[in-house]
Amino acid sequence: MKSKILLIAVFALVFCFPALATAQMEPESLHLSIMGGAIFPDHGLNLENGAIVGIGLGYNFNKNWGIEGFGHYAFNIDNKLGPEVIDTDNDIFFGRFNAIFHFATDYNFVPYITAGLGAMKLEGQNNHDYSSATANVGLGFKYFFNEVVALRMEANEVVAFKKEGDKRFSAPIITAGLTFQFAQPSACPDSDNDGVCDTLDKCPGTPAGYRVDADGCPIAVTITLDIKFDFDKAVVKPQYRTEVQRVAEFLNSHPGSTAVIEGHTDSRGNDAYNQRLSERRAAAVRNYLVDQFNVDPSKLTSIGYGESRPIATNETAEGRAENRRVVGVFTGTDVDQ
Repeated sequence: MKSKILLIAVFALVFCFPALATAQMEPESLHLSIMGGAIFPDHGLNLENGAIVGIGLGYNFNKNWGIEGFGHYAFNIDNKLGPEVIDTDNDIFFGRFNAIFHFATDYNFVPYITAGLGAMKLEGQNNHDYSSATANVGLGFKYFFNEVVALRMEANEVVAFKKEGDKRFSAPIITAGLTFQFAQPSACPDSDNDGVCDTLDKCPGTPAGYRVDADGCPIAVTITLDIKFDFDKAVVKPQYRTEVQRVAEFLNSHPGSTAVIEGHTDSRGNDAYNQRLSERRAAAVRNYLVDQFNVDPSKLTSIGYGESRPIATNETAEGRAENRRVVGVFTGTDVDQ
């Protein structure tokens, strides 16, 4: 009767204990458990309650599922014949191999259920040994104090397959102890998941999807635009539509992209007029991007340089045609498409 009450108490404790999001179960981790408690034989073999100790080694495949091998030793267990207790000091050895499933694995309080097969051997009962294969099922919890050490409490019911006469051994086992978790250390903590270790990341907090360089900083990509104009004109010719569309697609697909659009003239005309003409040319390209391709105008800056930055001689018609231009450098952040 006492053993049943203990089982109920453990069950209630498992599901009522507060959980906090601190230390937790780790995937691909080893667990070493050292336990002690009591065994309460219910049926068969006329055994009294006794003390039990155990040690187990387990492995978690992920946060939920694991396997575990456990060895238990119950000692100084007396025989009971009716109301009389006989001091016979029996010893029982248990071995089991279990599957284990953990719940609420992101918290420091982790309930679990476990079940498996094993074997037992009883020595010293009136000079008569008893051994049998066993099955067991149980539940318990691990309460993590930190990432390594956890308090563990477990209740198991062990049932032997072999009968001794018309009796079969079974017993609840209540144990408590410590579990030590040995998780594989992360060789490269990466809090922003950009593929660069935090210790090497010069740009922490990179948004998801951004391609980064070896320093963990978003990769800047650039394209250029080069449009030629007729003499004394500020109209984008139809032949450049494809070129402007290419730039628009870049600006619309790269977050944070910006552009400086520069207008230029040749040397014919006075400086003041050429300055205004270069500004009109730069504005014409900017407006083309906004009106024809819905580019965000806040990304675009236009500026005119007049005739002050020639790229070819102004002494020839060919050279002057090269200087009548709008150019731009468009910079954005590379992202996964």
